[in-house]
Amino acid sequence: MMLAIAVAASAFAAVQVPAPEGALPVEITGPWTIELGPGRIDTPDGARELREAVSVNIAPVELVQVRGEEHTPLPVFDPNAGSWRRGAKLKQLIAEECTGTGLAVASSIRLTSQPGAAETFVPDTDCVVDAFWAQIGRIEGGAIAPEQAVYVDYDYYPARVDSILVDASGRVRVAPGKPGVGNIRLPEPGPGEVAVCTVWHTGIMTGLEPENIFPIQFAVTGTTLPAPSAERLLPKTLAKLRNGEPVTIVAWGDSVTNGGGLLAGQDALWYQQQFLARLQERFPKSAITLHTAAWPGNSSHGYMSAPAGGQYDFKRDVLDRKPDLVTIEFVNDAYLQGDALNEQYAKIRDALRAIPAEIIVITPHYVRQDWMNVTTVKVDEDPRPYVHGLREFAEKNGIAVADASRLWGELWRKGIPYPIILANAINHPDERGMKLFADALMAVFPEQ
Repeated sequence: MMLAIAVAASAFAAVQVPAPEGALPVEITGPWTIELGPGRIDTPDGARELREAVSVNIAPVELVQVRGEEHTPLPVFDPNAGSWRRGAKLKQLIAEECTGTGLAVASSIRLTSQPGAAETFVPDTDCVVDAFWAQIGRIEGGAIAPEQAVYVDYDYYPARVDSILVDASGRVRVAPGKPGVGNIRLPEPGPGEVAVCTVWHTGIMTGLEPENIFPIQFAVTGTTLPAPSAERLLPKTLAKLRNGEPVTIVAWGDSVTNGGGLLAGQDALWYQQQFLARLQERFPKSAITLHTAAWPGNSSHGYMSAPAGGQYDFKRDVLDRKPDLVTIEFVNDAYLQGDALNEQYAKIRDALRAIPAEIIVITPHYVRQDWMNVTTVKVDEDPRPYVHGLREFAEKNGIAVADASRLWGELWRKGIPYPIILANAINHPDERGMKLFADALMAVFPEQ
């Protein structure tokens, strides 16, 4: 047995992990082992040096087994609904209102009429099992009655992020993260320790791949955000802030502007509230008033087209506030490109300048990889045509840009796989993601 294991280990072909400039070299040397160094990196907490390569073991995520989870009643599976709302969600895989994808072991999911029963309902006859989206539903005419209780057994592998830490003496330690589905947190370093690499467990894995390994970049490369543009593009708002005059801001957007992945009572963490607090601190003499106009699940066109007097009314919610400044965040506009984008944002431009109000457009955060047509989370430049088109439209029309997308593109270099800060595992940023929006907005303004 020992010989067989040794032979298998020697047959493993080591894989070099592409590392950004200023990161330690990292190599995958076995299914669950990696080697760091040798090398020296200069961190904000001082230099860290590995004189020789150091091998560390990464503990796989443990399988979680769920038995007899009750669903009463089980809804009819709707294949035409949104991916995250086609049926009942496996409860331990719920991430906010959605589900963690790719975590459930498909072969383990079985539906029964009683807990522990040997006889199961038949997939595609009595029920539908969508293992990827962790959802189940009954089929009309099958053996599951409309009001019947159904019990589900399933196994899953949660997500997790581990940190590889190095202290000032060069001692290396692996700190396992806490397993979860959404809002995955990085472990806290101990005294004197610096995270030099992270390892992202994405659910069902047979071993480590380069996509799971994030060597952290410490080289000073400067920010990717443009220089402050308020002097040129927001002169009236900036003058009022500097002169201590009142300023009114409307944050206009969709579910992200409505708090996204934050719980009730966490309003202070919404990006526009973080922006307000920081802008007020920078310009303390000006009384700044913020209004939020946000329609979850809709687009800028939908908001502007809504009937007057309804729950969402563009004129009442935005124009009639007589704002000095309107910030615009619509990840739900990301389907727009080319002429359609230019036409829609020209309407927005004209409506706001007629008040008159100055404008900041916010480029959106990163969402699910498949929704962005990428196969990796290590994406420096946002590939969505909407983002490129929005930047171009703003440049041509003298509109300020809070380029949050660029900050999301930097996350992997900091050891953060961006999906871990999506609270619903799809498109709602948590408070860490919200801070990136506030960072981008503050970057538009000079220090004074």
